[in-house]
Amino acid sequence: MTLPSTEPDIPGLGSFRRKCLFAVTILLVEDSRSASEAIRLYAAESGARVRRADSMHAASRHLAIYRPNVVVVDLGLPDGDGMALISHLALASTPIQGIVALSGQDRSEWQELALAAGAAACLEKPIESLRAFQECILSVLPDRESRHRPSDAEVAMTGRASVLSALTEDLRRAQSLLVEAERTEDRETAAYCAQFLGSVGEMLADGELAQAARAAQDAAGAGRLLRLIDRRLGGALRQEARGVA
Repeated sequence: MTLPSTEPDIPGLGSFRRKCLFAVTILLVEDSRSASEAIRLYAAESGARVRRADSMHAASRHLAIYRPNVVVVDLGLPDGDGMALISHLALASTPIQGIVALSGQDRSEWQELALAAGAAACLEKPIESLRAFQECILSVLPDRESRHRPSDAEVAMTGRASVLSALTEDLRRAQSLLVEAERTEDRETAAYCAQFLGSVGEMLADGELAQAARAAQDAAGAGRLLRLIDRRLGGALRQEARGVA
């Protein structure tokens, strides 16, 4: 006699289980909402679940009560160096093995340092494809050999309402910080905003934003970046008024 299944009859559960990252939990330490949303979409398509921490402090709070399979750490964080967080996680009394370093900078500038600090893999922004994301996460999982192969499907970020909304939030945050930094001549905050928006531009393959952020190393460059943000937000606000974003 065949015993009845104790699992709930959820439509699509079988296909979801065939995703190569099924039931993998990821803690993403990333200060950008739009970069986080892009990674969340990749993870959802792969069967993984993501929690986000926007700073080292927030990551510590998460890790006090939650142990993910993988921790993805952006190297540029608002309250410290992501490399230091990687080293802390790797050297903890119960170390996390599946650490992935994430950055929009040229990989040759940071990969060796990240691996030496304790990262098991590195991921460069913009993430080339869904397959590249899946292969990277799979590479740090102890059960990778028993999992399904990565997908050849693609996930388009362009035009997605959730990504556009997250980008608008990032731009508003940077605008507020830059206006205050300009008023107080706070070069450190201005430099952080440039790094932050450069990372956002790299993640979303937004060449105009990434280039403007890279050029914002002096007062003139910061002013041009702020004008670009103002122009982008003017369009975003008009879209919101029409109920598009």
